[in-house]
Amino acid sequence: MTLLYEVVSWLVFYPLTLWRCLKHPLAMIGYAESTLRKPPEAQFQDALSPPIFLFLTLVLVHLIQAGVFHQSVVLSGVLGDTRNLLVFRAVSFSLFPMLLGLQHVRLAGQRLSRETLRPMFYAQCYVTVPAVLALDVALMLGHSPARWSYAAAWTVFAVGLLWYAGALMRGFMDHRGISRGRALRQTALALVLGSTSFVIAMLLSLLSGPLPADL
Repeated sequence: MTLLYEVVSWLVFYPLTLWRCLKHPLAMIGYAESTLRKPPEAQFQDALSPPIFLFLTLVLVHLIQAGVFHQSVVLSGVLGDTRNLLVFRAVSFSLFPMLLGLQHVRLAGQRLSRETLRPMFYAQCYVTVPAVLALDVALMLGHSPARWSYAAAWTVFAVGLLWYAGALMRGFMDHRGISRGRALRQTALALVLGSTSFVIAMLLSLLSGPLPADL
C-alpha cells in the first residue's frame, strides 16, 4: 500500500516540482542541497526526489513519443529492450548534473567524495529536467509533418537552452559566490563537457545496435 501511495502521489508532486523548477530554479538548487542534510525520512517531503524526477520525465516523454506522436524505433542489441533504452537515456542525461556537480564541489572548495557530490548532483538534476523536457519536445515537434513544426522545434530548443544556461549561470553566482564572468565561463564549460559526454555515450550505443532516433 505504501508503494501504491508513493506512485499515485507522483501525479500530484510531478507537476508541482516541475513548476517550482521552472519558476524558481535557484531556490530548488538550495532546496536540494539543504534537504539532504535532514534525516532520510524528512527529505523531499514536498517535492519529488531529483533522480526520480529526471527518470519520470524520460518515461513520460517516451510514452508521449510512442503513444501520441508514434515516434518509435526498432533497435537491436541491448537497447532493443525498452527498459534498457530508458536506463540508457537516464544515464546519458544524468551526465549533465554529474559534471555540474563536480564543478560545484570544486568551486565550493570541498574534498570530492560521495557525500559532497550527492547534494550537488541532486540540485543540478532539478534544473536539468526542464532543459531535457525542452529538448525532447523540440525533437518531437521536429518529427511532425506540420509546416510550422520545424520552426516551433527550434524555438522550443532555443528557449530551453537559454533558460538552462541562465539558470546554471545564476546558480554559479548565487550558490558559489563567483563573478558573472567566471560564472559564464563555468556555464559554457558545463554545456560543452555535458554535450560532448552525451554524444560519446550515444556513439557508444552503436556497439549494441542502431542509434535511437528518439534521443
